[in-house]
Amino acid sequence: MKNSAFAYQSGNSILHKCPSWIKILFIPLINILIFSLPFYFALAFSFLQFVLACVAKISFKAQLSDLKPVIFYAFMLLWMQLILGLTQSGVENLFIHFTWQNQKENVFMLVKLFCIMQTASLLFRTTTALKIRDGIAVIENHTRKILHVKKGYAFTNTISLFLNFIPLVSQIWQQSVKAWRARGGKKSIKMYCVLLPVLFSVGMKKAYNSARALYIRQS
Repeated sequence: MKNSAFAYQSGNSILHKCPSWIKILFIPLINILIFSLPFYFALAFSFLQFVLACVAKISFKAQLSDLKPVIFYAFMLLWMQLILGLTQSGVENLFIHFTWQNQKENVFMLVKLFCIMQTASLLFRTTTALKIRDGIAVIENHTRKILHVKKGYAFTNTISLFLNFIPLVSQIWQQSVKAWRARGGKKSIKMYCVLLPVLFSVGMKKAYNSARALYIRQS
């Protein structure tokens, strides 16, 4: 299931060898810079991340699967803008609504969201679930020492479960779709109506089992 969204891919690149706690700390920092600095920074950094993904041997198909939420959001935004343009300007003046001056802020926002999603993709694609947990544990351990708080990993367990649930949901969905197609089902509204409850049920079960397993290991 390496082509499912945010699935780990083994490799020996610099990103794979980089300590996970550095990557975890880097993400919030770069996200702040992406939204604070001009649009051109996000555009340049997006290209840099594409190059890094290629160096890490992450296929274009895998990169695209991670960026689908932003692509879907862009289409939804375009559809809403189209309806708004028809309502306000009518069919004859529709293209007046889609000028660069009117739409540039939306384009800038989409590029920044695209860039942020790439950052998350690189983290999950080059870091195993165990390394993500270990990285968060290192950060929490040092934070507790600075604040002189009793040693513990409550925050690590909660955040690591949440982060690792993201690729798990994608994997469950991919497996459900493959099972649906193997039984002769076609991609339609019926498929989503049938599989979405399955996704919710299986996802909740796996989340519960993961939380129980973590609790047992700590007991």
